[in-house]
Amino acid sequence: MLKLMFATVMAGTVMAASIVPASAHYDSINAKQAHQARSIERGRASGAITWREGLTLRAEQRKIKRLEKQFRKSGGRLTYKERKILKGKLKQAQRNIYQEKHDSYRRLKGLPRVGR
Repeated sequence: MLKLMFATVMAGTVMAASIVPASAHYDSINAKQAHQARSIERGRASGAITWREGLTLRAEQRKIKRLEKQFRKSGGRLTYKERKILKGKLKQAQRNIYQEKHDSYRRLKGLPRVGR
């Protein structure tokens, strides 16, 4: 009896986990973009990302967003190849954010934060 109950629970769990909503990939891409935007702003607030570095990083985020919109114009859904391209660009953007946060360029403590 216990084995049957365990098998039923496991089967239900596997089936529930295998059902992925259609918007799951969309949400993960948007979640990554939102996380990166927050990371840039935290870096700007702490002084780890300078004004000019922030401009460059935000421009990179806008390019990725434009590319996503361009991909979605043809049907509203991303193909595997398009998703792979976007994820690669987001990964590179995350590396760039990390590099800018950890380089030696910083806003001097006495100076006010300039720009957005």
